Amino acid sequence: MIKKLIVVTLIVLGSAPNIFTQNLDSLWSVFQNKSQPDTIRLRAIYDIAWSFVEENPDTVLILARQQVLLAKRTGLESYEAKAYNVIARSYLQKTNYPMAVEYNSKALALRLKLNEKKGIGSSYNNLGVVYDFQSNYPKALELYLKALKIRLELNDKRGVGETYNNIGVVYVKQQNPEKAFEYYLKALKIKEELGDQHGIANAYNNISVAHLDMNKLKIALEYSLKAYQEHEKLADKDGMGVTMLNTGNIYTRMHDEKNALVWLQKAIAMISETGDQNNLANAYSSIATLHNDKKEFTLAVKFGDMALKKGIRVGAIDVQQISYQVLARAYAGLEQYKEAYRHQVILKRLTDSIFNSENSKQLGDLKTNFEVEKKEAELKVKAEAEKEKLLIVAAKEKQKQQIVIGAITGILLIAVIFSIILYKRFRITNKQKTIIEVKEQETQLQKHIIEEKQKEIIGSISYAKRLQEAILPPQDFVSTYLPQNFILYKPKDLVAGDFYWMEVVDDLIYIAAADSTGHGVPGAMVSLVCSNALNRCVKEFAIRDTGKILDKCRELVLETFEKSSTEVKDGMDISLLCIDHKSQIAFWSGANNPLWYLHNGEMAIIKADKQPIGYTDNPKPFTTNRLDLKKGTTFYLFTDGFADQFGGVHGKKFKYKPFQDLLISSYNRPLAEQKILLDSTFDVWKGYLEQVDDVCIIGIKI
Repeated sequence: MIKKLIVVTLIVLGSAPNIFTQNLDSLWSVFQNKSQPDTIRLRAIYDIAWSFVEENPDTVLILARQQVLLAKRTGLESYEAKAYNVIARSYLQKTNYPMAVEYNSKALALRLKLNEKKGIGSSYNNLGVVYDFQSNYPKALELYLKALKIRLELNDKRGVGETYNNIGVVYVKQQNPEKAFEYYLKALKIKEELGDQHGIANAYNNISVAHLDMNKLKIALEYSLKAYQEHEKLADKDGMGVTMLNTGNIYTRMHDEKNALVWLQKAIAMISETGDQNNLANAYSSIATLHNDKKEFTLAVKFGDMALKKGIRVGAIDVQQISYQVLARAYAGLEQYKEAYRHQVILKRLTDSIFNSENSKQLGDLKTNFEVEKKEAELKVKAEAEKEKLLIVAAKEKQKQQIVIGAITGILLIAVIFSIILYKRFRITNKQKTIIEVKEQETQLQKHIIEEKQKEIIGSISYAKRLQEAILPPQDFVSTYLPQNFILYKPKDLVAGDFYWMEVVDDLIYIAAADSTGHGVPGAMVSLVCSNALNRCVKEFAIRDTGKILDKCRELVLETFEKSSTEVKDGMDISLLCIDHKSQIAFWSGANNPLWYLHNGEMAIIKADKQPIGYTDNPKPFTTNRLDLKKGTTFYLFTDGFADQFGGVHGKKFKYKPFQDLLISSYNRPLAEQKILLDSTFDVWKGYLEQVDDVCIIGIKI
């Protein structure tokens, strides 16, 4: 038996967004901007999540759950359903079928509630795919037919084509290639009408599989090669891997062992690159089948066992089925009849559970039900309508009799009672009206006073925010001298005590992450003093050594606060880095905040001096640390806000060790993605709790 490599179409929300043409960082900025409409923010986080769905399903789960939180908070259930579908897709990617069913079902329930016809069709289709992967073909076909009915009603050509394809897949797996071919042709016609090149390539491959099943090998090979050419034009590695494998299987059936081996080896290389574990199991079983044909039974056992283990791991019952058959044949060839018999018994038990008369009957019944469903529905509607008319007429007659009997006696009694009530109410209302009018005047006056005061306060804070933004270096300036960077800056309030600082003098690049005492307006005022002190150190006093810069900065800050008539002990913690590209050297000094840097995935830490930039009982000179710059090293400068945030299930601090682990795990990702992961992790950890402090993290890659 040769594994049939058919392409199942999975839809999350119709079609995937073209995220790769957009800037991830700009989309993340849109999501973080709470002044944007909620629908725009939700669309942005959905697009970001979708961009990771194939390569990193774990990141998708973090992002999509954040979308769920926002959608629930704003009551936008349509976007909540979209998030559930993305989560389901991630679990399918991880071959966690029960969770994929659970989240697709949640999406379906919401769409049924909202009566979103197109989304309902997509959810039925997606659930069908999960059951298809589990070899529950009657359930899969039932769901596909529900999806098809809705999509035909909506004239959704793309959706109809995809569902035709998936129904064909079920018929192939149930050994009915003629019926499968009928549906594949319908799917191909629609894909050609839409100009969907990717869909056309998949249809070619599936038509090839149907002809392989009918033992029409030349036609099967023709369509398989056409499918490969289309996937190659599209640079679709997943599609190329599938068609390479299918072509190798066809050559195996033709007994052309040389070409079969070439195509199967190419397929294994391509599928290993894309990481498709299900099809990698298929490839191992195909290689095992080829070795069986060549009577190389030891190799057949080796590859058959690899296929079986992967099939069990990903929960692919059809892969397990072919693997047991291959192994039974190989052990028989090695004259190990006990093992051959054992595998044959397991194969029969597994095959009986998938393909039996009851399942076949269910599939036939489902098809028949779909064909006659419209006619039955029309007759039922007509019958119900006639019955409803008769019930309405009878109810009206009875109601008239009751009204006539009760009206005469009831009207007079009600009129008398209401007259008394209305008279009393009139007297009370007049008194209450006078009181309310006086209170309303007082309330309006107080409201006016409060609004004026609020405007003054907001105006002052907004001006303070503009002043603080003026001291922060623009992103363009940072990127000019440090092309690979990210800055995650999340003030607790409108203005912040945390700030970041950068200057370039004498070919030396200075950059720092600083945490001034306090947050909000007081913290912002201290940050202005500290930023000004840093500027004076490198410009006015021309100090270049990082330790001496911090020494002088402490002197200037203390000098500023000594002018006050009251004792002020404010200051800042800081991580200050100096990069000299010319000499390939870096210098670093820190007040309370350390420096972390990663090279080849290993984390190194330089501890800071345990004293602030400000008043301290026993001040000491700050240490200057010297480091050799190595290509690929990533430096992280940060304040304590990220690690000190309360959240999670038990409302505890995030802490520094998980912070380190998060940076190490994302070491090989682009810095823009690292920023998004840090920001998203922070928001998910915080949940509904208040942000406790300002957050500032700077990443720089050499």
